[in-house]
Amino acid sequence: MLDKEQQKALALAGLFQAAALVQQLARTGEVTPQSYQALIGSIFALDPKNVEEIYSGVAGAKLGIDTLLMIMKDKETARYADAIRYSIGILQVEKQLNRNPDINSILRSRLEQLTHQLPHFDSVVHASVIAKLNDLYLDTFAKFRFRIQVNGDPKHLQREENAASIRAILLAGVRSAMLWRQLGGSRLQFIIGKRRLLNALESLQQMAVLS
Repeated sequence: MLDKEQQKALALAGLFQAAALVQQLARTGEVTPQSYQALIGSIFALDPKNVEEIYSGVAGAKLGIDTLLMIMKDKETARYADAIRYSIGILQVEKQLNRNPDINSILRSRLEQLTHQLPHFDSVVHASVIAKLNDLYLDTFAKFRFRIQVNGDPKHLQREENAASIRAILLAGVRSAMLWRQLGGSRLQFIIGKRRLLNALESLQQMAVLS
């Protein structure tokens, strides 16, 4: 079982995994398959027993753990400039969602319906599942005043399936942001709790490597 700091760190890593995957897809047209599948799967963990179950184990969020550690240690800040911006945007969208119970209700209801349909598909990243998540994003988060602007190679961004995947990833990112807040996470902790967060991430990184 993870302790409280590790749980918060894992949820935050999920958020940064979403941001890193959006950056990957927008720039290269490809994503790390295992990281992508684990993150999309987290959307459907509506009633998990614990935090690690949401990401199919700590290893499922390894990309996010590694990314966040590199950013916090100032080793890859420039490399992940877009990912950092997406992470801030995801937090802003989650903040708006938290203030809008109607959208929250629609989101939960639609996800419950889609979860029941998952057995009909061979994977959570099946094109039809991603298309439904894309539609859900457009029907909910796209209605907010603040919207996340994605930068990248136009030839990748203009492909319909990539745009759908980006919205599905952002949906998963907001799910992680919500979890982080529910576990007591806040922006202030980046300043006053940086050492605790780093320690938690480093322990999670070891777990991910060993699992």
